[in-house]
Amino acid sequence: MELDLHGSQIRASKAIVVEEHASLVSSINKNMAKTCDFGRICKVSEKFYMENEDRYFPTMVSIGPFHRGEEKLKAMEERKWQYLNTLLSRALNVEARLGKCVEVLKVLEDRARKCYTEEICMNSDEFVEMMLLDGCFIIELLHKSCCKGIRRRGDPFLATYHVFFRLRHDLILLENQIPFFVLQHLFNLVPVPKQCSDYSLIELVFRFFRKTIHEDPYDLQEKFGQDIHHILDLIHQSFIPKTHAPQLQSKQPHLQMNISTATQFHKIETKIKRAKSRSVLEVKFYKGALRIPTLRYHDLMETIFRNFIAMENSCYDATKYITSYVFLMKSLIQSNDDAKYLHKKRILDKDEEFVTLFNKISVEIDAQNFYYRDLSEELNNSVKINKIAWFARKVRKHVIRCLRQL
Repeated sequence: MELDLHGSQIRASKAIVVEEHASLVSSINKNMAKTCDFGRICKVSEKFYMENEDRYFPTMVSIGPFHRGEEKLKAMEERKWQYLNTLLSRALNVEARLGKCVEVLKVLEDRARKCYTEEICMNSDEFVEMMLLDGCFIIELLHKSCCKGIRRRGDPFLATYHVFFRLRHDLILLENQIPFFVLQHLFNLVPVPKQCSDYSLIELVFRFFRKTIHEDPYDLQEKFGQDIHHILDLIHQSFIPKTHAPQLQSKQPHLQMNISTATQFHKIETKIKRAKSRSVLEVKFYKGALRIPTLRYHDLMETIFRNFIAMENSCYDATKYITSYVFLMKSLIQSNDDAKYLHKKRILDKDEEFVTLFNKISVEIDAQNFYYRDLSEELNNSVKINKIAWFARKVRKHVIRCLRQL
């Protein structure tokens, strides 16, 4: 029998190619996994939380590893277990559903750990249990807060506004997050109450934080799809305009971000008008007027702005939208007169509250990361022209007055 050496060589070559192909695919997949959601949950730098720890650290409930086990937060751990039990008990076979959740979280564990900038010193079982407990707690809380029919009388989380406020406050803190893909996978696995069956996870989050969200949930889901890192990131993305354009390099090599106050603009007759935009970030200089969308005050505004700024400056290598916006508004609102003027223009729905808010938040940003640097240049040019015109009018009036006295 004649050996088919040529055929054997071809088959061997194909086997090598297939093996190399599989090896390349595996290598690429590993590199993709390393970068996916990497380091999106980080600790807040001391320069941000100094003397303001209550705006960055949880006071009622811990989510994720950074504040897990703190003495002041232990009281609510039992409630989290109760929420987990209530959620999973809606399934016909609780143990099988629980087993599936654990199985999926075990697969996601490595990816979830990489979302934290700090090394998580927990073994595999502890980490998966924490993700399951915290994730299911959030999901059940969203269900209960949005669908009144499934609430139990006397639920401590929903009994009073004060407690509910503290809870919402804790869930938007940068250090108190778990990856959104963990939430989404659990949401797809756990039983959903009939009253809540029409809502997606994103819609439930939007309803829970409705006073802090600046865009319709359907629009946001269409705009960003699944590119969401955690709950704070989701709310952050709701602020970003749909049609935001990348800023070009500043024409001025050393752009001076000296933005006048609202009353100073008024004094030199630079018009400020209310812009009809759904995104508060869409501040523009158009047809000789600075146009600013309405900003509505709410109790979580200071906390959410602070954590946005900490996130933009610590975790993301991207445009600093909120940092720029706070810098701009802080420049415009230096006094009660500034706030009252903008309130009169219906740009602010309150006055003194915004003076206090922007005075409390210290923010630094360099020109190259300033989202409004083009706007700043336009304003500076307009101010120069208006100042010249304003000074010319004063001189003319003075000359006319002197001539009349002759």
